[in-house]
Amino acid sequence: MDTKQITLSGQNLEINYLKAGKGKQKWVLVHGLGSYSKAYNKMLAHLPKGVEAYALDLPGFGESPLGNGTISMASYAHVVNDFINTLGLKKVVLFGHSMGGQVAMTLALQNPKWLKSLVLLAPAGIEQFTEKDKAWFDAVVNKELYLNLSDDQIRQNFNVNFYGFQLPEDALFMYEDRMKIKEDSAKYEQYCVTIVNCIKAMLSGPVYDRLESIKAPVLVFYGKNDALIPNKILHPDLTILQLTEKLNQDYPEIQTELVDKAGHFVLWDQTETIIKETEKFIDAHK
Repeated sequence: MDTKQITLSGQNLEINYLKAGKGKQKWVLVHGLGSYSKAYNKMLAHLPKGVEAYALDLPGFGESPLGNGTISMASYAHVVNDFINTLGLKKVVLFGHSMGGQVAMTLALQNPKWLKSLVLLAPAGIEQFTEKDKAWFDAVVNKELYLNLSDDQIRQNFNVNFYGFQLPEDALFMYEDRMKIKEDSAKYEQYCVTIVNCIKAMLSGPVYDRLESIKAPVLVFYGKNDALIPNKILHPDLTILQLTEKLNQDYPEIQTELVDKAGHFVLWDQTETIIKETEKFIDAHK
């Protein structure tokens, strides 16, 4: 696995990314809110033969600078599109986790020529929010909310992402890297602002009602034990099973998989299952 940087041809922006594997099949992996390319470390370490994978840091996360643009699902989709075009990749399997799933759907709605199929890992954008819900987010979510989190609270926020509410030993580096950001007050404040802006961007860039416009085959994974989706505060009576059943009713052409013993970080909790089912899906849509 190599760490690389590339300046996007479509915009003057440097993007940090991880590259692993070698082969004709190209996978591009988009991380979620508050995360980074290393969230895919476990998948990158278990790639099937013949797969070449690229996991990028979105602007404002990992080692990719924020740049000067405003944050939106469309702007992040534009970055991913430019990333793929700058690398000259073709027939790409595009993955997106959580917020990255909503970014990936936003991009897939444009039906770029390079897109072969779309794989969504516990994606944001499937659960829908009313104007009242959005007002709640506006009232509750702000920079101070994140700036004032204690180290223990940050650790707990990581814990709830994983099966059994426990950050696995092999994922501890995620927490440690967050603590390194926190040591630099200016950097951490910017990071917290970016988080808030991303939440607003997800709420103001809905995709659900337009998914029939995606021409590529779509595979969706959710962990059966996801503690973040659906939102437990706003939608306490909605289960992950109900959410996926509605998705299946509205879009029967989308393949949905509920994964046992997996939380929101389904890609980490059940890496082998994700890869095996993705391979079967790709083979079925050759």
